[in-house]
Amino acid sequence: MTETRTNSMAAILSHVVLAVYWLAIIVGTLGAIVIGIGVLGSLNGGAVTLPFGEALAEGVPPGQLLTALIGLVVFAVGIAFVCSQLRRILTTLAEGDPFVPDNGPRLMRIAIALGLIEIIRNCVVLIFNAAGALGENYTGALRIDLAVWGAVVVLLILAQVFKEGTRLREEEKMTI
Repeated sequence: MTETRTNSMAAILSHVVLAVYWLAIIVGTLGAIVIGIGVLGSLNGGAVTLPFGEALAEGVPPGQLLTALIGLVVFAVGIAFVCSQLRRILTTLAEGDPFVPDNGPRLMRIAIALGLIEIIRNCVVLIFNAAGALGENYTGALRIDLAVWGAVVVLLILAQVFKEGTRLREEEKMTI
């Protein structure tokens, strides 16, 4: 006799997250192609001839382009992964049942993904900077983004809240 309710806001947000997912994939793919061509041009003395034209990358060290390429790929893949997890959570919310056992681990995976994106970003910049591959006038520095790490902490807390909420709900089902 339980009534199933649907959450229209969650359904709308699910569509928004789907759009962001595809945007991350499309922008990531196109950006990787463009930056990859730039890397080839930079390694080839500043220019690369393509069937549809010539790509110029004069004065741009290959290390800067490689850093951008790695960062773009990590960011695009990370955002696509986060969006896929969010869509699964929003689907359960839209169906009126967000306290399912899978949502706690999904929030945990989102937190880990955001943390990894931030760690990889800093490592890539530091490695290329230490190798001198970023160019003479560019110095990459370790930058700790407190907003990202704050989001990671909040997501880890919410993952535990969902885990506990699911456990309490299961206990309630067993109660007569």
